[in-house]
Amino acid sequence: MSLPRGIHAATSNAPVNFVARDDVAAAAAGILVGDGHHGAIYHATGPAALDGVARASLVSKVTGKSFAFAPVSVAQYREGLAAAGLPPFIVDAVLSIQDMWSVGGFDVTTGDVERLAGRPPRSLEDALRHAKL
Repeated sequence: MSLPRGIHAATSNAPVNFVARDDVAAAAAGILVGDGHHGAIYHATGPAALDGVARASLVSKVTGKSFAFAPVSVAQYREGLAAAGLPPFIVDAVLSIQDMWSVGGFDVTTGDVERLAGRPPRSLEDALRHAKL
């Protein structure tokens, strides 16, 4: 976890939209009890995409601890993951996700969770407050 070190490193500061697990579960329940979902594709997102600096600022605000965002190169990120003991296939998977982040692949905000769950998804700040950091 990055919190004890006070820094979150990533290969890009691009906005990413995070959604809480319970919001995804509520949306999935809405699909299961509703009709008309055959063949539908949904994107479970929170209410807003935030860049790395904004996400780090929220973690700092919620925890009361210093927490910053640090952009690193792909090579540095790979070295850090490998040094943490992750197997190569996991390192490659994480780097693939980082690559998608950097090109805006997770900078998406939809109303799917609210429509399916019948309530708006929680903000990242609210999810962090309930995450027992």
